[in-house]
Amino acid sequence: MLQERPVPTAKAPVILLSSGFIGLCLLAAAFNLRPALTSLATMLAEIQAGLDISSFQAGILTTIPVLCFGVFGPLAPMVSARFGIEKAIAILLLVLAAGLGLRTIGSTTALVSSTLLAGATIGMAGVLLPVIIRRDFPHRLGLMTGLYTMILSVGGASAAGLTPMIERSLSSWTLALAVWCVPVLLAAGLWGALAAGRQGAFKVARMPRFTRLFRDPTAWAVTGFMGLQAALAFIVLGWLPTLLRDRGIDVVEAGLVTSVSIIAQTLTALAVPVLATRRLPPGLLVVGVLAASATGFVGLLVAPPVTAIFWGFVLGLGQGGLFGLALLFISLRSPSAEIAAMLSGMSQSIGYLGASLGPLAVSLLRDVAYGPQGTAALFVVIACLAGICGLGAARPRMVLSG
Repeated sequence: MLQERPVPTAKAPVILLSSGFIGLCLLAAAFNLRPALTSLATMLAEIQAGLDISSFQAGILTTIPVLCFGVFGPLAPMVSARFGIEKAIAILLLVLAAGLGLRTIGSTTALVSSTLLAGATIGMAGVLLPVIIRRDFPHRLGLMTGLYTMILSVGGASAAGLTPMIERSLSSWTLALAVWCVPVLLAAGLWGALAAGRQGAFKVARMPRFTRLFRDPTAWAVTGFMGLQAALAFIVLGWLPTLLRDRGIDVVEAGLVTSVSIIAQTLTALAVPVLATRRLPPGLLVVGVLAASATGFVGLLVAPPVTAIFWGFVLGLGQGGLFGLALLFISLRSPSAEIAAMLSGMSQSIGYLGASLGPLAVSLLRDVAYGPQGTAALFVVIACLAGICGLGAARPRMVLSG
């Protein structure tokens, strides 16, 4: 991986090495980590009709990215060590743009290939970007993690809300999906400029053995918290509208509840990481955001439907803070950028593989007719397990400190 302190090259423009430009690159990449997924989810009905595929096949399309996060995430540190972290991110964004461009073809093969490329590149980029925060903003970890998480949520919400409008305007679901390659190309250009400005500014450092993390309890606490909070997030992302409609809430109101929840996420995604590094103990925040998440989700499933918007807002407040803390713990528990890359790879790869079981468990519960109470109980159990791991990750101890 890379040394933490850059040495500017003689020919590199100062602006390309400034914290402001690096922050712009970071946020531009964050914006593009979710549109490939949320735009696809909003167009599933059109995709099924256009390609004549079953609901099961459409469900596979939404599962592929999560599995790719887990499978390809561990490769990110090796790619970074080979090319340098800036160039690696630029390359990943270019491949992501190419994958989104494939969606113009309008065939099942092209769509599956596009989804595989998106899952692989987003999974690897998602591992590397927290390393940039740890390396270049060591004294502003909370603020930059909060901004990163907030912009990531904004990107996902933007694609979810705008893709149907684009589809109506262009009368083509394929073009509506492919149009999201444009902001990806812009972000790739920024990272290409950053990579050119930093060429030769870092030396490749020898990384410790990745397997050493498997013997570190703090690394497993961070990984467990990342995976369990992701399981909660994917349950909400994949099933919340359906669960609300099971309760008799119409599709318009279910969409409104989901939108309110996403807006609430952006608030705590920014605020919670900042509070965790400045004012409040991280362990207290772990308990608070998990309690909000569980309370909001249970309220949506068992409280009177007329209160759904309120409970959706509470759920969003909890989930935005959860993801922000999960990313922050990677930086807080890593003594160097090299260890941050390893911990980010472990927590997101193993964590996302485990998280993919959450939506599957909900589908099984619905099939055996346990009703909303069964799903609510599952959510609470996962939240309790996340609390145990989160309190372990909140302890002020560095990974591989021994």
